Amino acid sequence: MPAPEAVAALEPVPAPRVALPRPFLLGVDGGGTKTTAAVLDLRRSTLTTATAGPSNLDVVGLDGAAAAIMEAVRGALGRAGATAHEVAAAVLAVASADTDENQEALRDRLTELRPVGRPLVLNDVVAAWAAGTLGRPGVAVISGTGSNALGVAADGRTWRCGGWGHLLGDEGSGYWIGLHGMRAAVEFRDGRAPWSALVPRLLAFYRLDLVESVDDLVYGSLDKAGIAAFAVEVAAAAAAGDAVAHRILTEAGRLLADQVRTVIDRLGLVGEFPVALVGGTFNSGPPFLEAFTALVTATSPHARLVRPRMSPAVGAVLLAARQAGAERLVDWAGLGALRA
Repeated sequence: MPAPEAVAALEPVPAPRVALPRPFLLGVDGGGTKTTAAVLDLRRSTLTTATAGPSNLDVVGLDGAAAAIMEAVRGALGRAGATAHEVAAAVLAVASADTDENQEALRDRLTELRPVGRPLVLNDVVAAWAAGTLGRPGVAVISGTGSNALGVAADGRTWRCGGWGHLLGDEGSGYWIGLHGMRAAVEFRDGRAPWSALVPRLLAFYRLDLVESVDDLVYGSLDKAGIAAFAVEVAAAAAAGDAVAHRILTEAGRLLADQVRTVIDRLGLVGEFPVALVGGTFNSGPPFLEAFTALVTATSPHARLVRPRMSPAVGAVLLAARQAGAERLVDWAGLGALRA
């Protein structure tokens, strides 16, 4: 669950401050594949962004995450013509930043941001929620390299489901799909499963001569993002009519929907509310999306499945504006057109 200070950031500030001596806001979205920093100039309503490598704490560790975050932040601030001394508030939404301890440890490593004061470090799903709902009650579900879901009720209660990483969870994610695509090829090699076009796709994608070589690859040099990358091939095989790939995508959609349904049930969400779909896995094709949609709407028929109006990095900027009391100074719907 979000920390108390994170929950406070979800609550709208009643009135904006008249003038901000520091005219910039900073938001960061850090995941298992990339890190994006976005800087908003409140005077001009202009947005600048920069991207660096992954910053998922479970994947690259605290030092690696801090390095990627600061590379992206320096780039975005530089393009905005700003320094950290001119930033009114900063929200860093980082995958696997789940506890007070690792959030504080990450903040301690971001020494260049100390002029900001105390940047708020959150799990990346919180920024995805802000981006998908414009900071209003509803649910956001991430399915990219990993998976996660967060809901916020009208009374401010929150519930998160998933986000346990690839060893304990990540069901319905690109990693889960890629891994099960690889397993399908291995199981065919063993004689435990039927032929699938995933076998030649696996060999071609990773430039292997034999299926037997996949274990050296997976246990040797391939990381989480490298396994998740194979999800694109699973989607392509399903689109071409492969039954095994189709089944993998369908199951992934169902597992992801189960996270969303758990959030909805825990919060008691009823009637119409948004469910924001965040991440590239939602582009995997009909088997995934139809299975996901069917399960969510079976119990919440008035839930609105929406694509975010802005990127998660801009969602983090929205939360920074909320922290600074500047949320009402910005046309967030219009800003969303400048997607980071």
